[in-house]
Amino acid sequence: MIVRATAAGALAAGLFAACSVHAEEACHARAIFAVVSHGGELTEKMDGAARLAVMRAALTKARTDLAAGARAVDVVETIVRTYEDSGAFNAGKGAIADAAGIVETDAAIMDGDGLRAGGVASMTDIKNPIVAARLVMDASRHVLMVGDRGQKYVESLGAAAVPRGYFIKTGKPKFTTDTHGTVGAVALDRCGHIAAATSTGGYDAKIPGRVGDSPLVGDGVYANDSVAGFSATGYGEYFIRFNISKDVADRMLYGRETMQQAMDYDLHRLLLPLKADGGMIGVDRNGNVQMQWNSVGMFRGYATDKEAPVVAEYAGPTSNQQR
Repeated sequence: MIVRATAAGALAAGLFAACSVHAEEACHARAIFAVVSHGGELTEKMDGAARLAVMRAALTKARTDLAAGARAVDVVETIVRTYEDSGAFNAGKGAIADAAGIVETDAAIMDGDGLRAGGVASMTDIKNPIVAARLVMDASRHVLMVGDRGQKYVESLGAAAVPRGYFIKTGKPKFTTDTHGTVGAVALDRCGHIAAATSTGGYDAKIPGRVGDSPLVGDGVYANDSVAGFSATGYGEYFIRFNISKDVADRMLYGRETMQQAMDYDLHRLLLPLKADGGMIGVDRNGNVQMQWNSVGMFRGYATDKEAPVVAEYAGPTSNQQR
């Protein structure tokens, strides 16, 4: 692991530490909490036992943490970082290579408490893109940092850099079913705050420099305490064109649609006719969970204050026990 420190990094670390003090204050105002996670949608069947095992363990920890008063923004970062480190998904260590054989990763995190957000795109040497995204949100005045110059900046904030060989699929720009595996998480904590996070390596053999929906607020990630939080996975170009996550939130907030109705409309009536496959997960302000997709399946799971972790790949639950 390589970590570069600078004077600016020391200052940023101080700012981040100050933010972290607030972030670590326990939430006990309400009994209700919920967390939902995805490990990517599927266009063809595959053996997902390893991914589901990682997801179940992460959700088990998240449920324990939320019950103890952890904040949603910390929980979703931890889940996604766990997936990035596992090498089992198209994110972090397991991210797939672009057409040049280089891994380029994207990630974003959003805190529905104040609509704060941070993202990174086209990172080639960052160990945990979601950690870098959190640093952008907490320790900078910007929302999105990209490319080599953006990478130098997030390293100055404290993001760990790794050699190219760290990524297990570097140098393999051949299209495979491993293109699936974008990861995401959404949580509602006992303070009533919602947070969402998404991380990906993008499409296999993509054109170098391509950025999809995952690091973009309102597209691959969105959180607003007034309505809900979302993480998306799928054909990013179309999720960007329709601002899918924000559109679902707006349908709920202004159109008074349920989360299920809003997701179903966007995934099946907007995207599916264009052959744009994908899926979404979400948690609303009341602690209800939805997991919807328009393809073969989606790695997914959830847990609430009332329900122990449930994970699935194809058939199975698409929501929690509605409150």
